[in-house]
Amino acid sequence: MIQGNKTLDFSTKAFFMAMVILFILMQVAFHPSYLLFFPQFHEFSWIHHIHGALMVSWVAMLIIQPYLIIKKKYKSHRLIGKISYFTAPLVFISMILITKLNYLKMVDIMPFREAAAWQSLNIITSFNFLLFYSLAIIHKKDVFKHKRYMIGTVFTILGAISSRLLIIIFGSSIAFNAFFISEYFGISIVLLLLLNDVRKKVSPIPYTIVAVGLCINIISIHARYTDAWQSVVRFIVDSFF
Repeated sequence: MIQGNKTLDFSTKAFFMAMVILFILMQVAFHPSYLLFFPQFHEFSWIHHIHGALMVSWVAMLIIQPYLIIKKKYKSHRLIGKISYFTAPLVFISMILITKLNYLKMVDIMPFREAAAWQSLNIITSFNFLLFYSLAIIHKKDVFKHKRYMIGTVFTILGAISSRLLIIIFGSSIAFNAFFISEYFGISIVLLLLLNDVRKKVSPIPYTIVAVGLCINIISIHARYTDAWQSVVRFIVDSFF
């Protein structure tokens, strides 16, 4: 039991530090395309601001929650968890709204085929976030599963951050490849976490579900010019946008 607690403490501290680093990288990644325009923020709508605030608050929550566990403040941890019942749906809705906003902006300046292809970066990601969070709440009393599904939500954010960092480092010439690299980087980490669970002979189901969700997202990106994907986007925009 003592060894198990030590392992839990180490993994929780590691996750806490990873989230602190991710929060810092988020500020760097979005500086050229968003933070740089503070305080005027010309050409940005209220949807951009709300979406940005919600995403920052989500990463902040992922920093606070493991910290509270480390400090054994379980009541505070549960309270913030209950607050997420309201913030998580708002994060999902903001993802959908920002996808709609980006699509409408793109379809005005490029053919539908290209605008639909770009949506492969956004549509599946939004539903992956909703799926992983929902599973985390369903299993909130099972620490093992709850933690892994909450970690899964990180990978729905990681791509947006890492792809922008790659563009900052290598320039716009890297173009769409930055998104491919980011998605494969994310799923590589998940597969390593999955292999670690297999090595420890614990349930591989949580990270398998996360990996499958990320794989579907990657497949949609590769299939972005296919008739099937174009039809999916056409149905979504005609029905909801």
